[in-house]
Amino acid sequence: MRNFIINQQLSRNRSVSPYGNFYKVIISLAFVLIITACSSNQIKLTGIWQAEFEAVPNLKADFDFELRHDLFSDKWSGGFEIAELMVKAPLTEVSIKDSKIVLNLGNGADFKGNISEDKTVIAGVLTTPNRKPQTLHFTKATKWSSQVPARVDKNKQNIKKWAYMLPKTIDDGWKVSSLNKTTSESKSLNELFQKIVDGKYQGLDALLVAQNGKLVLEEYFYLGGREKIHSIQSATKSVTSLLLGIAHDDGLIKDLDAPLKNFFPAYPDSVKRTPASVTLRHALTMSAGLDWLENIPYSDPKNDALRMNQSKDMYQYVLSKNADPKNRPGQKFEYNSGLSVLLGGVILDVTGKPADKYAEQTLFKQLGIKKFWWERANGQIHTGGGLFMRPRDIMKLGQLVLDEGKWNGEQVISKSWISESTAYRLPISELNKQAGYGYQWWRGTCTIDKKILPVIYAAGYGGQVLYIVPDLNLVVLTLHHNPSEADLSHSIAWSELEKMIIPAFLPDI
Repeated sequence: MRNFIINQQLSRNRSVSPYGNFYKVIISLAFVLIITACSSNQIKLTGIWQAEFEAVPNLKADFDFELRHDLFSDKWSGGFEIAELMVKAPLTEVSIKDSKIVLNLGNGADFKGNISEDKTVIAGVLTTPNRKPQTLHFTKATKWSSQVPARVDKNKQNIKKWAYMLPKTIDDGWKVSSLNKTTSESKSLNELFQKIVDGKYQGLDALLVAQNGKLVLEEYFYLGGREKIHSIQSATKSVTSLLLGIAHDDGLIKDLDAPLKNFFPAYPDSVKRTPASVTLRHALTMSAGLDWLENIPYSDPKNDALRMNQSKDMYQYVLSKNADPKNRPGQKFEYNSGLSVLLGGVILDVTGKPADKYAEQTLFKQLGIKKFWWERANGQIHTGGGLFMRPRDIMKLGQLVLDEGKWNGEQVISKSWISESTAYRLPISELNKQAGYGYQWWRGTCTIDKKILPVIYAAGYGGQVLYIVPDLNLVVLTLHHNPSEADLSHSIAWSELEKMIIPAFLPDI
């Protein structure tokens, strides 16, 4: 009955004017034209936009963002990526009105700009905490900047076959040598590099190897380069350990078992919660027994490392943490980047210099390291991460440890500190006692031909790893830019080290 009444009403409406259908057609056509015009502008804006900017001093990088539009809700969304900073995330908010665009990147960062009339350029200002605003000009791109070929020739053509090349001799203190015949003909090594140029390890930027004190392999792919500084993420912690070793050698740190709070006289209120039994040694071994949560994704707002990085004072944030009710200081290893940050505070207290300046005047000066950048937050150097260095300079740190504190025959850090700081102190897990931790250095083992080889290593988020294999007089470095993949298909991981790299460098029998 209801449908009958509706149909009758429609019939009466149609009989009112002979021009009713004509008007409907005109209105529908106008609506289609408006939607088409809007869609045309939206289509021009959707997709990936790219601009080069100064990611950190001495490092030019690509900033990419993608715009997506929902026609039905008329809402915009998207994501952004800064591959060289290990950043990939959704845009928190996208606002486009007329020629104005605002992108909320989260964590206090945003981009505000103007869209050119022809929709080919987006120009504006990027604002991020603790950095100067930067003016950027974005243009349309067909793909993300990280989706480049593994390697190209001088004509920008993809290189499809890997061929070994002798590392370049430059004035940086490294002696170079070619691979021996056995290594150069290693099936596993050649297969690995062929897979890389074929595009399998899409996040790899650099793979370097030194043996017997000489650089024998120096390969760069994707976003890597010899003169380009690269984030080493939490491998920074091991550099901090070396700096503390120098301060200890110089008598500026007399007792590793001194209460940690003694090094922070400017924070009397914060350290009240920190147990007096927490010592500098506990901070070095990540066994301070604090109520700290970091074994969850760094995007999780409950992650203490994230919350520390976003705080106004990193030292205060860590020193204010309560004791863990379950674990006493020194009892158990628990990964804690906050303790590594406090080590930077210790360096500042005993030397009067922030860690970057102290490194520049001591360790880096003696190793000939001149080009680097160390991130800071509200004036505090991030000694738990944030260090950027050139690949060959990172390798020097591994060679320094391998040679018991010497670089090119000169003692930089005492043999005793290298031995003490890289020694196995605590297991990192009750399930795997072979893997351990020293003073901000990791310990592990590789099994090659049924022989167990000890490995000392510095490790950072996203696959930044410096391996030292003393039994083979070997140093290996891997650097990556792609931290988001979960199955390690983009990264040179421990399995490749054990099965494809180390076996190629076994001594000739």
